[in-house]
Amino acid sequence: MRSSKINLVGARLNVIGLILVVLGAAACDSAPPARVAPTFAPRPTSTPMPPAAKGSIAQVTRGNLDQSVSARGSVASARQSFLFFNVNGVLSQVSVAVGDQVKQGAAIGQLDAFQMEQDLNSAKYDADKTDVLLRQAQTKLASYDSQIENDNYLVARNTELRDQLWQLYRLKAPTPADHARALTEYQNYLTADTAVRTYTAELNTLKTDKQITALDVDLGQKTLLYQQKRVEFLQGRLASAQLVAPINGLILSLDKRVGDTVQAYESIGAIADPSQLQIEVSVPEADITAVAPSQTARIVLDGFPDKNFTGKVQEIASKAAIFQGTSVYRVVIAFDNPSQVPATLRMGADVSLIRQSKTNVLLVPSKAIQQDGATQFVSVLRSDKWERAEVRVGVSGGTQTEILSGVVEGDQVLVP
Repeated sequence: MRSSKINLVGARLNVIGLILVVLGAAACDSAPPARVAPTFAPRPTSTPMPPAAKGSIAQVTRGNLDQSVSARGSVASARQSFLFFNVNGVLSQVSVAVGDQVKQGAAIGQLDAFQMEQDLNSAKYDADKTDVLLRQAQTKLASYDSQIENDNYLVARNTELRDQLWQLYRLKAPTPADHARALTEYQNYLTADTAVRTYTAELNTLKTDKQITALDVDLGQKTLLYQQKRVEFLQGRLASAQLVAPINGLILSLDKRVGDTVQAYESIGAIADPSQLQIEVSVPEADITAVAPSQTARIVLDGFPDKNFTGKVQEIASKAAIFQGTSVYRVVIAFDNPSQVPATLRMGADVSLIRQSKTNVLLVPSKAIQQDGATQFVSVLRSDKWERAEVRVGVSGGTQTEILSGVVEGDQVLVP
């Protein structure tokens, strides 16, 4: 019984194994699944480039065009001043820094003024001393007048008395033999004569002394005047040791530091009024004939590339200067709306000086225009082929050129 069960299980296992072998063989005989080939969409392209055409394609457009002279410049102030001392010295103090906004009269810097103060004090002492001596001499000179007047009176009175006494003497002693009878009158005469001589000598001395004193007064006045002028000069020199702002403005530069030696009228920096801005450009000599007063200018500041400013030519230099080996003319441009211009002193700027303006004209890139002798043409894409189209050219604005005839708006041209 037990052995029959074992045989039945083995038979079942044999059947299952046979079925698995048949299924495996069938699987090996079937064909593998087909692989799907990948597909790629072509890249989108703009207008196809026909064969043999090298370059880029541009479209004929309609717009505005300026014929201009391009120049490079910078923002400056219409009111600008260099900072300098009027005297030599050593810089002892700097009261401002670059970028500071200052008011007119504000302290900028100071020179060492010790010796200047000493010189001023000495000059004041000399002037005061001379003034005292002058006053003494003037007082003395004034006193001579009364003394001279008194001596003149005494000389006149004694001269008259002497003459009267002589007459008395002559009456008593008409001859030399009578002299002994008139000794008293003669002695009185001699006394009066001595008095006349004494007062006359004193009067002459007074007059001489008065002349000398008058010369002293004159010299004292001149000396005092000189010394007073010297005091004023030294006071001015001392005041010049302090540098103050000549205008309301912004400190643009400072080229000296404390301890540096400064020469008179040597620039140590610059100040400018940021409320009065203008543009200064250098125009090459070859282009200066295209620039005229009141000419319109378009301005783009380096710091504000998305903003356009306008202005007018205000000043053109009469003589050329050499800049980087090239002859250039300085041209000053005033902003049309200065209140709208940001405070951008010394910022660079690209300037276009407008010679001629065109509106609503056909435009193509200037590089698209080709030359064949006296004929100008462009390559136009028509029916997927490049065709030569002769054109009549108008104003050129640098990168764009006006087309008067030969193409229409929307045409596509080749830019070699």
